[in-house]
Amino acid sequence: MSAVPNDQPFRFSTRSLTPAERLPAWYEVFCRSASRRFCSVADEACHADMQIWSFGPGDSSNASATQVRIQRTTLTHAIETHRTRELLTDGCDDLVLTIQEASESSVTQCGREVMANAGAGVLTSNADVSAMSFGGSSKFVSVAVSRKIIMALAPGAEDAIAKPTHLDSAVLPLLVSYLGILEDQSAVQSPEVAQAVSLHIHDLCALAIGASRDAAELAGGRGLRVARLRMLKDDIARHLRHGPVTAADLARRHRVTPRYVHKLFETEGMSLSQFVRAKRLALVHRSLSNPNLADRTIGALAFEAGYGDLSTFNHDFRRHYGMTPSALRAAVIAAGKGKA
Repeated sequence: MSAVPNDQPFRFSTRSLTPAERLPAWYEVFCRSASRRFCSVADEACHADMQIWSFGPGDSSNASATQVRIQRTTLTHAIETHRTRELLTDGCDDLVLTIQEASESSVTQCGREVMANAGAGVLTSNADVSAMSFGGSSKFVSVAVSRKIIMALAPGAEDAIAKPTHLDSAVLPLLVSYLGILEDQSAVQSPEVAQAVSLHIHDLCALAIGASRDAAELAGGRGLRVARLRMLKDDIARHLRHGPVTAADLARRHRVTPRYVHKLFETEGMSLSQFVRAKRLALVHRSLSNPNLADRTIGALAFEAGYGDLSTFNHDFRRHYGMTPSALRAAVIAAGKGKA
């Protein structure tokens, strides 16, 4: 990957720009995105909203320091983008995996022309000229990854360029979900974590492209495991208030076995039930610490967090926090009066 600044995540929109200002501004943004490209629009009413962020240092001389650059784009009208011979002089040879989340696109590269429908992915190369056409309002995410790393993990990657049928359709949704969770960079608070995230994304891209047997085994125990675990935790957070959260329910929604769900949590030194209980307790703790909810009964807050039995909740809370729920609420109320 070419050495580029590890930019802070940023958002870009053309909605406040005049038609004459949009393309120049858009080009500047593309210089920081997954693939530096020229673009053209057929309708001046076209607008684009983009989010661009990256993980890992952009030092291409260090094989262990790999950067990924992610670009999420929403378009209101049809556009065409081109990576021209002129732009190839930037020296960037990244591989870019683009996944259509809505509508469709066509890609021309290396003498191939393909269509990608919603849910499909297309692999392109920044080392070669290419054209991408989006036929109307659309939404897609692009991930630029190190060619060197991907070729080591998936030696047949170049054969998958502009060939959607060569990509593993089961891995693409995992990758999209993992990227969605990572949009909140508050979870990535150190260079070490950012580097690990970068490696996980490379793992998932390699699995989607077609990793070698050894690399697939490595990625399955690293990037794939982390991605699935993050998705399960996100699923649990969404269903926490809906009652029991079981391995069987999670397994059915994510198309894995209940035993695999349990094993994923065991890799972090906890059981599924311990994780769910800690999340429920944290939810009630936040509610009890909120003076605006002082009129709500403790039992109501516990039941809303998914507890079905008040005595079990009181026991768990006292054991976890070293105080009773009523003691915490009294302390919060007392602190509020002291500030008044």
